[in-house]
Amino acid sequence: MNAGVIVQTGQLSRLGVAPKGLQNGSQVLVRIIADKGGGKYEGSVAGARVTITSKQALAAGTSFTASISSKNGQIFLTPNPVETNIAQQTFELSVIQNEQLAGLLQNLGLNADDLSYHLMQQLKQLGMKMDSTLLSKIYNISVKFKGKEKRAAELISILAKKGIDFSEEELLALLQELDGETDSGDSNNNSKNSEYKLLNKINSIKNTWQMLPYEIVSNLAPLAKGNLGFFVDDAGQLSLLNLSCSWLSNNHKYLFSLEYDKGFCQNIKMSGEGIDISKLADILDKRLLSNGKNISIEIVDPELIEGTACGQEEFYVFGGEV
Repeated sequence: MNAGVIVQTGQLSRLGVAPKGLQNGSQVLVRIIADKGGGKYEGSVAGARVTITSKQALAAGTSFTASISSKNGQIFLTPNPVETNIAQQTFELSVIQNEQLAGLLQNLGLNADDLSYHLMQQLKQLGMKMDSTLLSKIYNISVKFKGKEKRAAELISILAKKGIDFSEEELLALLQELDGETDSGDSNNNSKNSEYKLLNKINSIKNTWQMLPYEIVSNLAPLAKGNLGFFVDDAGQLSLLNLSCSWLSNNHKYLFSLEYDKGFCQNIKMSGEGIDISKLADILDKRLLSNGKNISIEIVDPELIEGTACGQEEFYVFGGEV
């Protein structure tokens, strides 16, 4: 039986190269998360969330490992038959190339630039349709916030997902609050009201992202500022917990993104500035192991996990025969 399988994951290779770790003979875990109907499934391949289209019925909760092989620049995934009752099949994986991405963006009416790509990543994370009208609207508003375009695109996407109307003044105030640029002693009540008005609207709707800016103080003097972000999936389960922290005295910055599955943390991605992040990762790993927690820890580029961490979203194309 012939079948076309299209998978969109969470972090596009802009250079058109295969993701790290996908080598001949490698084993990856494939998990079917949910049946979306119409032959479409939400799944996970090598830890990356994907959307799979398959003519073969796949049961939610099914997990299996698959081996990777490559031929003529293409990558194939073959489930191991000894551990699954899924019919023998081979999936072909090819990473979207730069020219393919540029063509896709242009077909959607967007400029082929980093902001458009980041916007697509955010909509992918939120499970939103790649609607050309919505994409253009978000893009055109985001470019007005110089130096904050990507963060603006993330927030506007979240607001659109939650169905919240906003003014550009409210959005600017929210950006400043989340970036820790607003003085907690600011006497401008209109500014403070604008910040928290939009933030409270976002957090009042319990889906996708809730965001909590915080400040660490001692004797009324600020020591550090940052944000906590909680991403809840469509099933109401915590999927991501993001933490950012900037210490004011030494300019040390920390970023953490904790990935959850069924209420349990499975992976921690982290980054830092002005600190020995490798040493911190080692300390954290030993502390977790001493408490019986076998959690993967990975040091990554900050652009992958800052903001909503949608920078991890990938786009691949699978095809093959079942």
